[in-house]
Amino acid sequence: MLPGHQRELYLNALRPPDGYELDWALGTTYSLDLETLLAVPLSFGLLDMVGEDGKLIRDSVALLHVLRAYAKKLVVFCHASGIAMPVRRHLLYAHLEHAIIPVNAPTEGSSFHPKIWVLRFVAPNRVTQYRFLCLSRNLTGDQSWDTLLTLDGELVDRERAIAKNRPLAAFISKLAEHASDKLSQNQAESLTRLKEELLRVRFVPPEPFEDFEFFPMGFPGFQRAAVPGDARRLLIVSPFLSPEFLSHVSSNVETTLVSREETLDAIEPSVLNGMTGGVFAMIDAATGDGVQEATADPAAPEEASPPASSTSNVRGLHAKLYIAEEGRKAHVWAGSANATTSGFQRNVEFLTHLIGKKSQVGIDAFLKGTNGSGFAQFIAEYVTQNETPVRDSVVEENRKLVEQLRDEISRVSFRLQASKENGTGYRLIAATDNKIDLQTGGAASIRPITLPPSFARQLRSSESGQEVDFGQVSEQALTAFLGVNVRAGDGDARAELAFVTKAALIGAPDNRFETLLHHILKNPQDVIRYLLLLVHNEAGDVSKITALLRPKTSRAKSRRGDSAIPLLEELSRALVSSPRLLDSVKVLIEDLAKTAEGSALVPRELTDVWQPIWKARMALDHE
Repeated sequence: MLPGHQRELYLNALRPPDGYELDWALGTTYSLDLETLLAVPLSFGLLDMVGEDGKLIRDSVALLHVLRAYAKKLVVFCHASGIAMPVRRHLLYAHLEHAIIPVNAPTEGSSFHPKIWVLRFVAPNRVTQYRFLCLSRNLTGDQSWDTLLTLDGELVDRERAIAKNRPLAAFISKLAEHASDKLSQNQAESLTRLKEELLRVRFVPPEPFEDFEFFPMGFPGFQRAAVPGDARRLLIVSPFLSPEFLSHVSSNVETTLVSREETLDAIEPSVLNGMTGGVFAMIDAATGDGVQEATADPAAPEEASPPASSTSNVRGLHAKLYIAEEGRKAHVWAGSANATTSGFQRNVEFLTHLIGKKSQVGIDAFLKGTNGSGFAQFIAEYVTQNETPVRDSVVEENRKLVEQLRDEISRVSFRLQASKENGTGYRLIAATDNKIDLQTGGAASIRPITLPPSFARQLRSSESGQEVDFGQVSEQALTAFLGVNVRAGDGDARAELAFVTKAALIGAPDNRFETLLHHILKNPQDVIRYLLLLVHNEAGDVSKITALLRPKTSRAKSRRGDSAIPLLEELSRALVSSPRLLDSVKVLIEDLAKTAEGSALVPRELTDVWQPIWKARMALDHE
């Protein structure tokens, strides 16, 4: 179980094993925060840039380094309307465009809701390693209680497939079929390799579990997870509930239920009375400050509204966990599915089924733990409310309308056409050939996320598409991410949602990412710091890199009057210990040289020492 304030545990689970580096990473999520996704490559690159509060420490140079190194080794499939509207405009979001693939669930009214990672790690002359993560946590900044399961395994040399891995491999195969965007050739080939190799990965269940099963759900032909028929006790931990699901699973088994207080308030007492093992709610002290998750409206569809912005700091229970006891065995299901009919019958979900001894992983072991260290310390018995909460019908109608508009617009295929104009700017036009029906009382506006809200332009209802002109923008404002705001009603009855959709960006210059370099690397010292990150990628702590740039009294001043940087020493060290690191330095120098602004940033110290270092590097390849 992941406490909300310990997000670094999640990021640590993404770090390569000792001596290995990331070769490819595949993730799935319902909601996605762009700033949170920026932190993921930091884990791949072994850089420690997360504070004690679990928040990303903003360092553009280090972020640029890991994004250039790992963004093309990353693909994240997310719910089509699940990308949150960022509050901060960040040039580095451009490096995430290629990695994010929106997905529409296969049936109307359902959600793409799984939360997994499949990571492939490689090392010279060592066996390829895989890691599988199964979570209840989305790729957002939410500080909620969640679950995280890690399975590690190595790729084994065998011809016959490992049968228990077939559901995971089949799930990977289905992702491309339901993607809204076409995968690049590299992405398609990497997914094919993952699908094939996963059939030969020997995953090891974490202690004290003895066995496991993969349970993807929601794509056609996939089996749904079910409680063992001979179970005598069942524990359900879920932030969202539906009375139909609860009544069904608890009809023949003693059931204990843990959820949020406001979710329980919306369930009929007669249904809760069927939970013969007791009903419990998270206590305020366990959730930080008692503030519950932004999507906790019990009348709203489960997790229907992804966080509105990257400043989301919601807390509370978000874990989905099911424990059933059968004889001396305990069956544990962890993953993304809420205790709802949608979670188990309609949505695309992923659960992992673990099996172990009841005495070690059963309900009592989970709740009581050792010396009162179990989960029971964070929950309290729920007291049924005597009155049903009064709901405003106008507000409800407006909320339903904006959700319908969000779902409709998320399925619209937009393209952003950039046309070079006189000077350095581009004319940017958003266009679609799809029908848009805003319905009576609804409104929607769009803008590139690189532009401030004042650039938002209204969409209109149309049968055969439309164009929206944003006028002239700078080259660094070009983006594939289009922010959407949908709203209905006025005053206190107003309902509003914001999200990001991914458009096809057409007409952007070929050297767009090289041009972004001189907007992030603002001076020669930034270039040197970036270079040191390239040749110290095993250092882990960015502060160690920064320390190399501090003045040293024993060093003479450089010709530019700055404190001399030990470039020759650091490049020579890389040449001896790990020559391949110098290849990325060469790429940086060449990319900077593609623009006049970038060339001006290359320090003279680097120019003086680079050619002999690279000549020695090339000589090593011919030995």
